Amino acid sequence: MLYRAGVTLDVMRRDGHTAFRNGLHGDGWLEKGEVTRDPARLDTLAATQAGQIARAFPGATLVVGASQCGAVLAAFVARHLGLPVAFLNVEGEGAFFHRMHVPEPGERVVLAEDLICTCQDARVLVRSLRERGHEVLGLSAWAVRDGAALPEVPVTTLAAHPYRTFAAEACRLCAGGEGLAWGGVRE
Repeated sequence: MLYRAGVTLDVMRRDGHTAFRNGLHGDGWLEKGEVTRDPARLDTLAATQAGQIARAFPGATLVVGASQCGAVLAAFVARHLGLPVAFLNVEGEGAFFHRMHVPEPGERVVLAEDLICTCQDARVLVRSLRERGHEVLGLSAWAVRDGAALPEVPVTTLAAHPYRTFAAEACRLCAGGEGLAWGGVRE
C-alpha cells in the first residue's frame, strides 16, 4: 500500500493492461485526479510532500510546477513551505515561465511533481531553469515509474510506483494476448 500522512495513494490505482499516449505500455496506472479533485486530500498530500522537500532540499527559495495539474500541486506545496511559486509551460523541447511570476535568475528551485512516467517534461523543465540562471536543487514526486530517464538532479518520492512499464514492442501483456483495459492514458 502507498500511504503517507493519512492519504493513501492506492485510491489512484487502475489495474490492467494500459497503453499510454507516449507509446509505452504498463500493467496499470495511477489516476491523479482521485487526489487533485479533492482539495482536502490534495492538501494533506502536499503537506507531506512539502515536509519531504524541506528535509531533502533546505535552502530552496522557489517551488516550480508545470502548468495545468502541476501548477495546482506546486501552489499547494509552496504554501506549506512558505515559498513563492512559479509555473513553467512546456512546449516541445523548451519551457517558459507563465507571466504570473517570472523570477529573476538566481533562485534555488525545487520542482514539485505528482506522477512521473518517462520524465521527459521534468528534463525539459530542469534544462530550461538552468538556462535561465536558476539552481535546480532537486525534484520531488509522489511516485516515479521504473525506467524513467530522470534529470541529473536529486529526486525524492513519497512512494514506489506500483506498476511496471514496457516498451510496446516488448509488452509481456500483449505477448500473452491480454487486451487493453485502458488506452490513451497520460499519467
